[in-house]
Amino acid sequence: MIEANVPGEATQTNVETPQTITVSMILEDLENGIDRNAIKEKYNLQAWEVKQMFEHPSLKGKKAKKVKKLSFNFIDDTALDAPIADPAQTSIPMSEDTTATLGNVSDNWKSSFE
Repeated sequence: MIEANVPGEATQTNVETPQTITVSMILEDLENGIDRNAIKEKYNLQAWEVKQMFEHPSLKGKKAKKVKKLSFNFIDDTALDAPIADPAQTSIPMSEDTTATLGNVSDNWKSSFE
C-alpha cells in the first residue's frame, strides 16, 4: 500500500510534547544555540505555539546564541611564571636551603628546653 501526505494532516513524530515547558528551559536552549525551529521539533510543537511562547516578556526578542567553534586547538603559552605541569610528577622538589633552615629551627628549639 502506498501512503501519501494529505494536506492538512499532521505528520506524527516520536517526540512527545512535555506537560510543562518553562521559560528557563527555553532560555537554556537558546543559550545552547537551539533556534526556534529546533525548539519546535524538540518539544513537538506547532509553529503558532512557538510564536505565542516567544511573546512572553522574558522571551520577547530573544534569539539563539551563535556557537562558533575554532577549527584548531588554541593554547596560551605566554604565562609568565606558570611552569608547565608534568602529569607524571610524584613529588615536589625541595631546595637544600629549606632542609638546612628546618634543621636549625629544631636545634634551637631543643636548646631552649635544656
